[in-house]
Amino acid sequence: MGKCKDITRLLSDALDRSLSTGEWLAIRLHLPTCSGCRNYRKQIRLLRVAAHVANGAANVDGAVSGDE
Repeated sequence: MGKCKDITRLLSDALDRSLSTGEWLAIRLHLPTCSGCRNYRKQIRLLRVAAHVANGAANVDGAVSGDE
């Protein structure tokens, strides 16, 4: 494993499920050498935050606006 296609799939999967140690290791070994996958990781993080904001969440940690 280590191809960009595999790594981007794992980065997406990590949003929905717990990854195995081997999967995290593959990501950690690949990202330092691949700016494309690092950019993809930033983009999906940004999309996640935007989705939470659009849904009315105060922050990504699960606090909802009005729960203070």
